Amino acid sequence: MHNFTFQMRIIFLGALFAIVANIGFADQNSPKLDRLFEDLYQSKDITTQNNIVDQIWLEWMTIDNEEAQTIMDSMQYFFQGKNYPQAIKALDYVIEKNPQYAEAYNKRATFFFFMGEYESSMQDIQATLALEPRHFGALDGMARILIEYKMYTQAQKVYDEMKLLTPNDVTLDMKIDYLRNLMNGEV
Repeated sequence: MHNFTFQMRIIFLGALFAIVANIGFADQNSPKLDRLFEDLYQSKDITTQNNIVDQIWLEWMTIDNEEAQTIMDSMQYFFQGKNYPQAIKALDYVIEKNPQYAEAYNKRATFFFFMGEYESSMQDIQATLALEPRHFGALDGMARILIEYKMYTQAQKVYDEMKLLTPNDVTLDMKIDYLRNLMNGEV
């Protein structure tokens, strides 16, 4: 029963995602992001793509709040120490103080994912995408959760959205191939 309820929520959240993605607003206010995404879309060179992706992540991780920035900068240590519950508490605080900061939701979604709390992760993914619809990290997390629940068609739609952002991403192509193999029962 729990799995059915979760699947219904995923379907609802997927519909919400489609609406949000079409609105096209983003809370990430860095003037650099639009140009970076244009460059990423055009780039065919994997090294250049990786550099652009790194720059996008840097912009997403930057917040004009010293306390929140310090907490966000410490996230790598929570990952390394696998101290996920403490990371979530720290991110709860950042989100409470900065509710329009997409990357805090994305990071919290990641920690929830590592803890196997997919429903909470999906909720934070949705919050991330509502603030930054181009967030390929959140989209990838969404696809992983959908694959975990064997909702392959929905995962394919998410990957299709990612392809619109990064049409030349070889890593994404490999994920799509893997998903196709899952769908065909070849894995």
